[in-house]
Amino acid sequence: MKIVIDANMVIAALVKGSAARKIIINGKFEFVSPDFVIDEIRKYENEICEKAGLDREGFELLMVLIFGKITIIAADEYKAHMENAGKLMREDIKDVPYVACYLALKCDGI
Repeated sequence: MKIVIDANMVIAALVKGSAARKIIINGKFEFVSPDFVIDEIRKYENEICEKAGLDREGFELLMVLIFGKITIIAADEYKAHMENAGKLMREDIKDVPYVACYLALKCDGI
């Protein structure tokens, strides 16, 4: 089952003991995410470290672990679906790339 995962779920996976981390790491699902997701998460790195009780090294190790289970999708692979995704997500424009990935890759869910 291929699922698009958004930055909020990845952030939840970075927080200590979260169910999101267990689900991502268990390997039962194939997760994909648009290419900007790593930059989006890095914007909140200090807050994540504070909330999760992580130092920089621990944060980086978790990023490697989690993103080892998520395929990053280049914009070129989903950009043709951005217009349709925009029509579907008029009220939440920041989620348009996630929906475009969903449409482009014919995923099972978001």
